[in-house]
Amino acid sequence: MMKKEYINKGICIWCLKGKPDGKTFKNRPHIITRQVGNTNVGFDICDECNFYFGTSGKIDQFTVSPEIAFAEIVNSINFLAKPSKNELSYLELQAKYFRYYHATGILELKKAFQVRPNFVKDFTRQFKRGIYEAFLQEYHFITTQGLDSAFKKVRNFARWNMGDLPVYFLKINSNPSPTIKPTWPAPILTEHSLAHINEFGFCQLEVPGYIFFLEATPNAASTRNSYLKKEYQKLAVSKMSVGKIMRMDTIIGLGFTRRTLTPKIRRS
Repeated sequence: MMKKEYINKGICIWCLKGKPDGKTFKNRPHIITRQVGNTNVGFDICDECNFYFGTSGKIDQFTVSPEIAFAEIVNSINFLAKPSKNELSYLELQAKYFRYYHATGILELKKAFQVRPNFVKDFTRQFKRGIYEAFLQEYHFITTQGLDSAFKKVRNFARWNMGDLPVYFLKINSNPSPTIKPTWPAPILTEHSLAHINEFGFCQLEVPGYIFFLEATPNAASTRNSYLKKEYQKLAVSKMSVGKIMRMDTIIGLGFTRRTLTPKIRRS
């Protein structure tokens, strides 16, 4: 019995190669890592690239793949969004690198990782790569246009670890229902998001308490200041925003860990 292949265009959105180049598409390419509870399966992600995102840099406990870094942050945010927590809630936290302290209501990076040189810097880069990975895979799943050359920088950064792409974030008021388990939305891209990508080059992704802004296409470089200002003003009017839109320098800047670890954050 022939094994199913997960293809649409037949070319991998990451390496831009297909079966004639020796690529295979037999393993389920989850659009967003299953570690955040997502079960949606995409296509046009070759087995080699699919494997890479979950294992890149996985040498020891101090090296983190893009998907693991992404899952750690999303699971931590979802955990903190739960309305009812107690002294034993830390047992529910699905995180390898963070620990929850109920007395303070915040997460702390575990001591072994606090003292590791460059750990936070490296972890932050891997998280950023992971969130851009999730974006392009979801975008291709919805539009089948993920092979577009406009996403060259996304491919270079997320898959090949070349260059850098910024991630901006805004804290928002979030009041989850006690009966609803907060999860990463599915799909993560709405018609609103797709319109913004086409017009401004920006993509917005939302989790409980945060909106992330990604520079999806080169057009974002010319619209950045006006776009972020306009989006902040809209959210401020609706009283959803808490603070300003910030550029993420490290994951500590998200503000759910001890403030003693928080570096100075550049404003957009």
